[in-house]
Amino acid sequence: MNNSSFLKKKAKESDAALATNAALRFLSRREYSKLELYQKLCLKYTADAAKSAVKKCIENDWLSETRYIEMLHRHIISQNYGPLKFVIEAKKKGITSSLYDSLVRETDWKAVAITFLSKKISNSDTVSYEDKQKLLASLSRRGFSNSVCIEALEEYLGSSFEF
Repeated sequence: MNNSSFLKKKAKESDAALATNAALRFLSRREYSKLELYQKLCLKYTADAAKSAVKKCIENDWLSETRYIEMLHRHIISQNYGPLKFVIEAKKKGITSSLYDSLVRETDWKAVAITFLSKKISNSDTVSYEDKQKLLASLSRRGFSNSVCIEALEEYLGSSFEF
């Protein structure tokens, strides 16, 4: 058996038109950020071909970071994550803060935290001090600030939280 065929790297395609077609196939499935699409194209195409394809997608409005950040925002809220998780995910995808700052400010994160709490516990349950601590830790791990965690827990349980 010839092992040298496994070791040879396949040459990357340099045709920008083929890279653009591949980009359209990717974008037909879901939204991508510029960075994500570029990285995905660079796996099979040269950097110049990938840059050219991404540029053409932006010019024709096939790729929009605004649409992408709105999709990510909806996804984060539907999964009951907080603003810190949203910002981290946006930064990972190469999105600039100017695109997501307004979404972070305008969202009622306390309502998202209360939705998470309603799925985690029922109103009829008596919640011990230890359980409250666990719920606060759970909210914090999901990307909510301490103040939002405490406010949401107090509102959901209908009582103030003492330390």
